[in-house]
Order: sequence, then structure tokens, then C-alpha cells
Amino acid sequence: MDTITLIDEYVAVTPGEPYRLLPFGRIVKNGKVREITRELAARFRLPHFKPPIKLGSHKEETPAGGHIIGLEVRADGLYAIPEYTDGGMATLTTGGFRYHSPEIVWDGGFENPQTGELIAGPLIVGDALLHTPHLGEATALYSIEPIPGGTHMSENTVTVPAGALGQVYGLHVSRQCPADQPEPAPTPAQPEPQEDYAAKVTELTARLQVIEAEKAQLEADRARQSRVDAYAAELKATTLHEDAELFGVLAELPEDAAKAITQRIKALSEQAKAAKLTTDIGGNSEHTTPIDKFNAAIEAKMKDGLSRNDALMAIAKEQPEIIAAVRGGK
Repeated sequence: MDTITLIDEYVAVTPGEPYRLLPFGRIVKNGKVREITRELAARFRLPHFKPPIKLGSHKEETPAGGHIIGLEVRADGLYAIPEYTDGGMATLTTGGFRYHSPEIVWDGGFENPQTGELIAGPLIVGDALLHTPHLGEATALYSIEPIPGGTHMSENTVTVPAGALGQVYGLHVSRQCPADQPEPAPTPAQPEPQEDYAAKVTELTARLQVIEAEKAQLEADRARQSRVDAYAAELKATTLHEDAELFGVLAELPEDAAKAITQRIKALSEQAKAAKLTTDIGGNSEHTTPIDKFNAAIEAKMKDGLSRNDALMAIAKEQPEIIAAVRGGK
């Protein structure tokens, strides 16, 4: 792998030898097990800034003795390519620190302020030179030999709080998750039920038609009842004033026919009253008027089991002269 040394404009730096950040193998912290493989090591990235190499502590206010400018996967683990300040190089030269502890963001990532794209983890966001790192000899500076039997180690990596990084480096942190807690899967959105509007329109149309039919029938019944009441009132003074079925028959007839019959019934009723008066005085008791004959014919048919309406229809067919006499007064 070609190494490009970046020279900071404001800090005098010196390139350093790559040193191992993480060995291949199994590491455990707080019950969380991670297997550092070549494939996982190849996924590590640096953020959009040079991660600091702190002198003596993970605290943000700790002075940096250098910075990490690149990563490299080698035969035994993941390596950092450093550059050091004069002070950092002097510390290393004099043996001020022998061990280190990398700072890792395992999940989530940082937003690149120039492109807006997410730089996804795992990310190396810093390192600290220490006397007592959690990985011990596994993180000895410049060590290239794997430690025998060292596959079960306490993890020395540090999960860096998003707020602290943002305050120190002015970062916009995106999707930062705790290292030991997986990000919960989003609840899948439930599709909105699609209503069958065509079926709804058909249903409403059918209901409207039923309502209109009921309304028309109600209006027809009211109109018929109004005619029945009118004929009952008009024939109130006749001998047929209690014949409710007759009023219904008249209401079924055309207006002009029903009116003619009504007028004739009134006239014949007056004649019948006069005839009755004559009979009471000593006159003839036989049916002499057309209305008397009409009533007698109706009663005869009703004795045969017909309703008044059917009796009237039968007389109109079989004895039209009676109907003609009632209507014409003959």
C-alpha cells in the first residue's frame, strides 16, 4: 500500500512507522464479543479529520502528540499510519509511553460537511498513548508479533460520545449509536387501506334510488288519501256517507269520472230522500231511482262474496245501463 504523508500547514510533523491499532482475534468488553477479522479490519475508515494521538489520556482536553493520517491492514491486524509533532516524537523517543488505546465508533457515523454524505462506521476517531491499556501487550507500540494465547482479551477500545467530538472538532454526528446496543429496526410502515370508491358510489346510488321510490310512494299515498278524504267530505250528506270503500273506489278513478259520479250520487241521494219521504207517506217501496238500483246491484254482488270495488267492476261490465243511469240520471 502506498503511503502519502500529509504535512499540516501550522504544525511541524514527522512521519512515523505504522503501529498496530487492533490485532486479529476475539475481543470482549462488558459481555460484548467482537471478532476482529481481515474483512472487518478492511471496513475501518477515518473521519473527515485527522484523528488525534493523545498523550496520556482519552479526555478531549488532552494535548495531541500527533495524528493518524491513514489505515493499513497487515498480516496480524489493523495498523495506523501516524505523523507526530516534535513533542510527540520526543515522547516516543524517550520511551514516555509504550502502549496505546484506540478510540472507535463502531456504529453510526459522521456526516461529511463538504458533501453531506455519511461516513459510516466503524471509524477510528482517535488514539491515546497510555501506560496501562486494556489490551496490554496486544497494543504495544511497533509490536508486529501476535501474542500467544491472546485471543481472549479485554477490549481496550473506547466508544467516543458524540457530544464531546462535536464540541472539539465541530462535527455533525449522524446516527450515533451506543456500541453495545444495536440500533432498533424501524417499524415498517403500514400501507393505507385503499377504499373501493366505485363500489361505494354504486351502493350509495342504489340507496338513493330506494329512498326516491319510497318518497314517490309516500306522495302517491298522500295524494290518494287526500282524494278519499275529499270524496268522504263531499258525500257526507248523502245516504252513502259511511261507505269508506266507495270513497276508495272513487279515488282510483280518473278525476272527471269520479267527479261526475260524485255529483250524480249527491243528486240521486236527494231524490232517494224525496222518494223515501213519499214512501213513508204511503208511496211505493220498490226501487224506483237509479241510485237505488245501483245500491241494490252492489249489495247483491257483495252477497256473492265480492268486495265493493269488485262488485262495481262487475256491474260496469254486466249491467252497464245501471252505471249509465247513475251518471246520466236516466
